[in-house]
Amino acid sequence: MALRKLLSGLLLATLFEMVAAPSQAADDAETQPLPSVVSLDYCADQYILALADRSQIKAVSKGAREKYSFYRARAAGLPYTESSIAEVIALQPDIAIQSYTVAARMPEMAERTGFELLKTRFGSAPEIVLQNVRTIGKAIGREAQSEIMAQTFEARLQALKLEMKSSLKIAYVTPSGFTSGVGTFVDGIIELAGFRSYAASKGYQGWLLLPLEDLIMDPPDMFVTSFFDTNMDNQSNWSLSRHDRLLEMMDQIPTVHLPGSYLACNGLFLADAAEAIRAKAGEFGILKKKDTADE
Repeated sequence: MALRKLLSGLLLATLFEMVAAPSQAADDAETQPLPSVVSLDYCADQYILALADRSQIKAVSKGAREKYSFYRARAAGLPYTESSIAEVIALQPDIAIQSYTVAARMPEMAERTGFELLKTRFGSAPEIVLQNVRTIGKAIGREAQSEIMAQTFEARLQALKLEMKSSLKIAYVTPSGFTSGVGTFVDGIIELAGFRSYAASKGYQGWLLLPLEDLIMDPPDMFVTSFFDTNMDNQSNWSLSRHDRLLEMMDQIPTVHLPGSYLACNGLFLADAAEAIRAKAGEFGILKKKDTADE
C-alpha cells in the first residue's frame, strides 16, 4: 500500500510539472491551429474522445454513442459519420483515424484528396496501447495530453502488478457462453487483477465454449461476465448463459458484471477492467477465503 501511494505521488508530481511548466514548444503550439480530425470506427473514437480538443473533432463514428463505447458520454452532441468515403471527403478533415478498415479505397482517397489517414496498431499488449496513444497524440497536436494518459496508464498497471496475488480462480463468461483461455487478453486481465484464470487452470486455449460439466464438477471462486449490458437479447435460447444451472451458480458464487465497454477495444481499458475485478473481489471479501498465491 505504501508503495502504491509513493507511485501515485511520483505520478502526480510528474504530471504537475508537465502541465504547469512553461515551454517555448507549448507557446509555439498555441499559435498554430490544431488539425481537424474524424474517427472512423468506435475504437478510433475512444482515442479521439480521450485525447482531442472538442473543437478539432469534425465527426466520430456512429458507434461512439453505443453502450460498448467507453467514452460515449463525451460523444454526446458531436456530429457522427457512417464512415463512407464520400462523407469523409465532404468533412474535409486534416486527419482521419481508424482502427480497422472501414472502406477498402480509403487510403487511395486520402492520398488523392489530401487528408492524412492514420491507422492504429492492432493488439491488446500494453506497449501497443501506449504506442497508439502517443502516435495519435502527436498526430493531432496533443502530445502533452497523450503523455499524461500514457504515464497514468503505466502507473495503474504497475500498481496492479504490486498487489498481492491470489490463488482464487475466476471464470469469464460471455452472453454466448464463451470463455477466454490462455493467450486471450481477457485471460491477461484476470492475471493482472491478481487472480488465477479458471480457463488457464483447465488448459483451455483461445476462445471456446465453457463446458458446464467442468463448472459443476469444479466451481470457480468468482465469475466475471461482460457484454450482458449490450447484446444479451441477441443470444440464442440455447446459450450456456441462459442455462438455469449456470444462472443458479452465478447467484451463489460472487459475480462481477463488467460493462462491455471495458473490453470492447482490445487493451485500451484493461486497467479499468482489472481494477474493477480487484475492487469487487475486495467488496465480496473472497480474498480472505483462500491463502494468497505467494504464501
